[in-house]
Amino acid sequence: MSSTPAPGYGEDFYEGYGGLLNQYWWARRFYAQLIKRYKRSGRLLEIGCGLGHVLRRLENDFETYGIDVSGYAIERASKNTPRSQLRVATAEEAGSLPGPFDVIAAFHVVEHLEDPAVVLKACARMTAPGGILVIATPNTEAPFAKRKGDRWYANTDPTHCSLKPPREWIDLVRGAGYRIKRTFGDGLWDVPYVPLVPAKVQLLLFGLPGIVQTMTALPFIPVRFGEALILVAQR
Repeated sequence: MSSTPAPGYGEDFYEGYGGLLNQYWWARRFYAQLIKRYKRSGRLLEIGCGLGHVLRRLENDFETYGIDVSGYAIERASKNTPRSQLRVATAEEAGSLPGPFDVIAAFHVVEHLEDPAVVLKACARMTAPGGILVIATPNTEAPFAKRKGDRWYANTDPTHCSLKPPREWIDLVRGAGYRIKRTFGDGLWDVPYVPLVPAKVQLLLFGLPGIVQTMTALPFIPVRFGEALILVAQR
């Protein structure tokens, strides 16, 4: 197993991602619970598995696989999720894995792909009949995205080469051969949105629905009120 990090995805990138009860921790808990709302067991692949915190929550119920471009991330993930089968690989190389899978998940990955349609079609070929795809990706139609401009979180990452509005993602997923089951947003958390008001106060005011959704694992926020689109589709 290589421990050489992909450019930009080494130890510095993941600093702070392993803390308890921070935003990253709650998001991974939510993603794992979301998957289990639709599938209780089977074979699961996470593309862009990072440090393995989603897989760790699922490996007791699923046969779990994970890939990531970062050797550093895979090295850390092998310690966090010891029962998962992990590999350093790009999303474009996911098709080389032994399918079919009952679940394929990719959280904040597709916006990094030069041609996400190709990867989504490969995912569809690897998804078992009745299996699901779960993705999360920035919502370019988020309420404050245009107002924040270059300061909007998704615009601060130069590796985001495929930022698209929700309708385009829905069309790409359908075009790959999936049926859309659910779309929703993750709430407004990219504070500050307005001047003079402290960011922590804004997070409470704007972010309360997202906090409730994340803690209860009950998706209810409309896409238009999310910084990200979360999409569940079935093969």
